[in-house]
Amino acid sequence: MLTSNEIFSDAVRRAMKLKGLAQEDILARLGYSRRSLVDGFSFEKMCELEFLLDTSADVLWKIDSAEDASALLQARKVFEGRFCTAEAIDWAQRFPIRELQRLGHIRKTEGLTFNKRFKSGLLPREIMKFMGVASLDGWKKTYSFAMGTVNPHVYSAWIRLGEIQVDRPSSDFFISRDIIANNLKFLRRNALPLKENLRQIVIDTLRKCDIAVLEVPAFLMAPAPKVVCFWRGLQPVVQLPTGPMSDGEFMESVYHAMGHILQSHSKRPCLLAPKTVAGMIAAAKNGCIEANRVAESLLMTEAEECELICCGRFAEKACIEFFSRKFQIRPGIIVSRLQRLKKIRRDSPLNAFKMAV
Repeated sequence: MLTSNEIFSDAVRRAMKLKGLAQEDILARLGYSRRSLVDGFSFEKMCELEFLLDTSADVLWKIDSAEDASALLQARKVFEGRFCTAEAIDWAQRFPIRELQRLGHIRKTEGLTFNKRFKSGLLPREIMKFMGVASLDGWKKTYSFAMGTVNPHVYSAWIRLGEIQVDRPSSDFFISRDIIANNLKFLRRNALPLKENLRQIVIDTLRKCDIAVLEVPAFLMAPAPKVVCFWRGLQPVVQLPTGPMSDGEFMESVYHAMGHILQSHSKRPCLLAPKTVAGMIAAAKNGCIEANRVAESLLMTEAEECELICCGRFAEKACIEFFSRKFQIRPGIIVSRLQRLKKIRRDSPLNAFKMAV
């Protein structure tokens, strides 16, 4: 039985570095806790690690004896058999396969029968390789924050498209939360005159704060997510769908992600998806309620919100314009806030204040 140090040998660590993975990433993508990986470390677990690191187990642990080589060969057959199970086939079918093939992330399979594509394990294996996991449990654990949505497969694939674009920074990387908060306040106060270039200025400002900001096209199989934030090592990443959004929705989405990053010291990821009951429950578990409070306070202070509500004349265009000038805040943000507070309807004519950015 190998010890923890022997499991994470020098060869394993080198392979992890090439993949930009830390030990906590490995454990999540395998679907194990540290104890369950180390206790009873087997040849099947070796196969999972060699699949995840794309490096032969013979290289990772120097399998020399004929007996161990035979056991490893048998374990590989068992491991490959996982891709042919009914559970794996059903799992793979829920992904946006055609779009991933078009983007070149998984092998094209035109002309192959269903049996050759799925029952042979070809597509389940391709998708698991693209997702960077070694088991269904590893997928669920790594993308647990997407599991509460109605489209976990599609959203996790969208997040993965962003993950593979970001290199893991060195361990001495750090962010200044005070600088980020000050820049967010500055953007809020100076966003009023910006029209077509608001989105790009916000993105450029966040990048200057050492935050990776990605714009990734959403898949057609599900409604576009609003935003996701996750961490690559010690660097926070904000991922947005491409395409126009209203200025209020865009600012709220970005500030929500930033609120989560500012208040989270455990580096937990968060997905803000179209509202569903399951999604709201998942958001609560991920600490998104607290993040939303941070975001709302940065977009509009409690005093400003109280003054707006005390006015009571929500449906009047002049009211929105007055408070927009007074607070130096975009009218679309005020309309979005009033709609969330259920002070005006979602289909209100005041939606005309929401510019597309």
